[in-house]
Amino acid sequence: MLCENCGKRPAQTFIRKTEGHEVAVRLCPECYRALYPERDSFSARMNGAGREDTACPVCGTTLEQFRATGLLGCAKCYDAFREELTSTVRGIQGKLRHTGKRPEVHTEEEYDRTRAYVTRRASLREQLEGAMRDKDYAAARRLEQELRSLKEQGEEA
Repeated sequence: MLCENCGKRPAQTFIRKTEGHEVAVRLCPECYRALYPERDSFSARMNGAGREDTACPVCGTTLEQFRATGLLGCAKCYDAFREELTSTVRGIQGKLRHTGKRPEVHTEEEYDRTRAYVTRRASLREQLEGAMRDKDYAAARRLEQELRSLKEQGEEA
């Protein structure tokens, strides 16, 4: 289906409210933007909220396309599909706000212990590689033993 205005590009169905009636217009996103410039993103959301044929006024990505692929077309899609995205993100992550990678306060000690363990293990491995390169086999044996004991301590914790 081609755009009713230009007749050149593929059309999408947009629902417009005029004088209390809903009118379906079949336009390409470029003609839609030219013919119906939205005053703000709030009115754009209200004109097509919750409809499968709602499309981003900038790139033309439809809600149906987003649901099928999980991909948005541009930054303005976040405004156009705010309600749908909010419910989707809340359903997946449980929250809308990013809380960071650092764990909760009650697990901070465990986090610090794990971080120290990983750092120490990486340091010992680096020293072991250096000892092997330098053919210092006595130091290499000592470092291997230290790595083994560190691994056993890590498994116990």
